Amino acid sequence: MKLKVISVILASVCSLAAQAECQLNQRISQIQGLGKQSLLLGQQVQTAGVVSAVLYPKSKDAALLVHSLTPDQDNRSSEALLIADSQLAAQYKVGQLLQLTGTVTERHGMTALEKVQATTCGNQTIPAAVEFTLPVKSKADWEAVEGMLLSFPQSLVVNDSYPLARYGEILLADKRLWVATELMPAGKEANAFEQQQRLSEIWLDDGLSQQNPEPIRYPTGGLNAKHTVRVGDTVHNLQAYLIETKQGYRLIPASEPQFASTNPRQPAPSAKVAGSIRVASFNVLNFFTGETAAAAFPTRRGASTAEELARQQAKMLAALSVMDADVIGLLEVENNGTDAHSAIATIVRELNKTLGAERYAFVQPAGSQGTDAIKVAMIYDQTRLKQSGQAAVISTGPFAYGSRAPLAQSFAPLNGGESFTVSINHFKSKGSCPEDKNSVDADHGQGCWTHSRVEAAKAANQWLQSQPTGVHTANQLLIGDLNAYRKEDPLLQLAKDGWLHLAPEHDGKAHYSYVYRGRTGSLDHALASKSLADKLQQFQHWNINADEPAILDYNMEFKSKTQLEQLYAPDAFRSSDHDPVLMDFKF
Repeated sequence: MKLKVISVILASVCSLAAQAECQLNQRISQIQGLGKQSLLLGQQVQTAGVVSAVLYPKSKDAALLVHSLTPDQDNRSSEALLIADSQLAAQYKVGQLLQLTGTVTERHGMTALEKVQATTCGNQTIPAAVEFTLPVKSKADWEAVEGMLLSFPQSLVVNDSYPLARYGEILLADKRLWVATELMPAGKEANAFEQQQRLSEIWLDDGLSQQNPEPIRYPTGGLNAKHTVRVGDTVHNLQAYLIETKQGYRLIPASEPQFASTNPRQPAPSAKVAGSIRVASFNVLNFFTGETAAAAFPTRRGASTAEELARQQAKMLAALSVMDADVIGLLEVENNGTDAHSAIATIVRELNKTLGAERYAFVQPAGSQGTDAIKVAMIYDQTRLKQSGQAAVISTGPFAYGSRAPLAQSFAPLNGGESFTVSINHFKSKGSCPEDKNSVDADHGQGCWTHSRVEAAKAANQWLQSQPTGVHTANQLLIGDLNAYRKEDPLLQLAKDGWLHLAPEHDGKAHYSYVYRGRTGSLDHALASKSLADKLQQFQHWNINADEPAILDYNMEFKSKTQLEQLYAPDAFRSSDHDPVLMDFKF
């Protein structure tokens, strides 16, 4: 951390006359002290300061920040104090000098005065900002500047926007933050890496107290379907007040933050390599048509209304129609059969309609695809490929419950050439943890049910080694949402069994498909046999979803009529919460 009191502070101390009018028994820095909690807790004190900010104005949470008239120049203690009184916040303005008497308290960890009596004793320009950079060396660095106006000379990177629509918050850091187990195996090193990353992050609040703000303040000019803020974008020249709430430290902007689109949208994936065959994997986020249920809506997991389904379908088709893929493995498709009203038949029919040609067909296995509400599915370009052998499913062992039944199909080019087999997989998720915290499937740094996913990896390998489609080929591909990051046990098991991960190793620009709680990683993978891996020409994650604010999806809940129009577009962005994986092979 770099911490420097800008010289302007020295020039902005009260005039002698103003100081004479403002009497104080304790400096603000003395009230703050050097520790997490004030040593004067519960005591009545008299102090004085200049109002530097009004927080959450015109709300029950309104409060004042006051800055010391006589800074002690000790960087270990804050020179600002919270006045936790909404009535005073409505009464006084920035720049007023206040004589204050009140009781010292800790409000959600932030040193404050309550039961305050205040009188004015002049006016003064507020002190200049304190220059501050990330990462901090420890959480104590935040404590030393709580309530103060901070200036960040560095560009800060957006790492999370999930609470943006509801609470007006985005997570900033000095760099992109990664899921530790995307980069290294679970254990001490990964835990230490994550602890270090926490020193790099801080939440930026919109300065409003209401939920579901309208308009949504960030990015500058307000969020809409065409004007987004993505993970990886940057904020420049930020000046903000540091406060502490029950959610932790956060920044309240003193002026409009300057956002830059440093991670711009990519309207389409990179073009297919000439003469190659493209395979893709895409989690379509619970695409349920509801057509085969007694009551169509709300569907069990997807759209709540027919209008939501139309919005969801339009975004999904916008993504699928530009992939130019010859085989697409799909995940989270409603497990409602294969007739004309089924989810998979709907996808193929509507995709072909969008493309204006009968290009795609779906793979139809003979056996059951399990009892889960969702299933994996596969579609292919019948103008370029033909199915070989029989579509195969396995729904026993770890696939009887938890991990969805995988689907495998072999293909061959219509114009002749080598056959290859594609298996689409969806391993058990990390959630719904077991009550027994000592269970082999409890959270041990990889999310819950790791053991189950390892068993699914072993079973999938054995199954594919048996050439389940009846086509004997050395060209095998295992793709899908494995609900595990790259260095977690299920992926390490597949590597042990000889499968080669097709994404390049982490190089600072690592491939990713998912953002969760401010950490980037990939749950969506592609692994190949050596024979097929040798034929790889191009690999890409098309980052259309994970980086985008969730509020831009198809859902209609908690949106005003205006937001339903402004926040939605029938495009590929936030068509799901996972990014598609695409790979090109040349035989």
